[in-house]
Amino acid sequence: MTILNEGKDIFLYQGDTGNITFKKLPTDKNYNVYLSIYNPDENTIIKELQGTYTQAAGVVLFSVSEDISNSLPVGDWVYGLKICSGGSEDTLLPRAYIDESGALIKEPAPKFTVDYKVVEGN
Repeated sequence: MTILNEGKDIFLYQGDTGNITFKKLPTDKNYNVYLSIYNPDENTIIKELQGTYTQAAGVVLFSVSEDISNSLPVGDWVYGLKICSGGSEDTLLPRAYIDESGALIKEPAPKFTVDYKVVEGN
C-alpha cells in the first residue's frame, strides 16, 4: 500500500491499492461523498470515486483497487471533494469562502500525484 495522503496532498503508484480517508466531515445528514481527480490543464475530470461515509463519525473512506490505480494516468493532478444529499451539492475541497473583509477566497486545489508502476507483483 503506497497511497500517501499526508496533509491534503495525495500520492500513489499505479497498481497499488489502499484507502484514502477524510475526517471531520459534516454529520448533519447522511451524505454521498465523491472524490474527483481533475486535470486542470484540460478542465476535465479524470476519475470520480464514491466513498463509504460514516455519518456518526463524519468520516469517509475511498477504497482504491488495483484496477482503479492502474486506470489513472501518470501525472500531477488535483482533486476535489464533494458532499451531496437531497439535491444539495457542496464542494468541500478546494475550499472557497468569504473572509472578514467580504473578499472571496479560493484556495488552490490539493495535489493528486500518480507515478509509474515500478514493481509488477502478484
